[in-house]
Amino acid sequence: MNKVIILGSGAAAGVPVISSGWGNCNPNNPKNRRSRAGVYIEIEDTKLLIDTSADLRNQLINNNIGEIDGVLYTHAHADHVMGIDDLRALTYHRQQGLNIYAALIHLNELRRRFGYVFADIPSNETTLRPQLIANTLELGREFCVGNIKIMPLEFTGHPVPTTGYALNDGQIVLIPDYKIIPAQTLEYLQKIDVNVLIIPLTNLRTTKYHSGIETDITYIRRIAPKQVFFTHLGPECDYDEVMQITPENMAPAYDGLEIEL
Repeated sequence: MNKVIILGSGAAAGVPVISSGWGNCNPNNPKNRRSRAGVYIEIEDTKLLIDTSADLRNQLINNNIGEIDGVLYTHAHADHVMGIDDLRALTYHRQQGLNIYAALIHLNELRRRFGYVFADIPSNETTLRPQLIANTLELGREFCVGNIKIMPLEFTGHPVPTTGYALNDGQIVLIPDYKIIPAQTLEYLQKIDVNVLIIPLTNLRTTKYHSGIETDITYIRRIAPKQVFFTHLGPECDYDEVMQITPENMAPAYDGLEIEL
């Protein structure tokens, strides 16, 4: 079955937040309990992760995921990368390296902070560390992992530029942390037929570094996807409240949400 699983639907602090709890989120709704954002995609026999959140180990166990073919990174902020060491369980099982893909600015940051995880060879003897093979993306240039076509796209307005992904000409589109969709990215998304759009909603109101619900909906209407799921939800974003204020084809995601393609 071709599917997307929302491994984690929360922003950097998750919900509840260690220091301040549930915020505006109803603690009695299990869909408001959120681990840090991450996505799993399975199309035919190809399996991909988008980002390796700090909660990756539990996310993979909870969703019975024991193997992947590659990791796409959106950017190198802690909530999106701190589970990188958990990939060693996967490379140990594979007995070979695992390809990861990111824009050069983010690969350089991963190398600076996690230099020990890189093997840069197709396979080697089993070690007690991850064996990751770095692949530099070129924004706007399509490439393939297995039978999945991937178009990396630039988004801006966050403290660093971030990389989003359109898979199989719009079968799935993931937008990362952003505030602005650059003109060339928006033009591309308007040209393709977007089936499932996954977009962040960290706060209901637009802030210095994140889009809000009005910004998101404005862009969504221009892109015109068939289905929309909001992720990277902060404690301001109660599940039921977001459901009430969004149109019918839009819904907040939650941990473990499975979307059939």
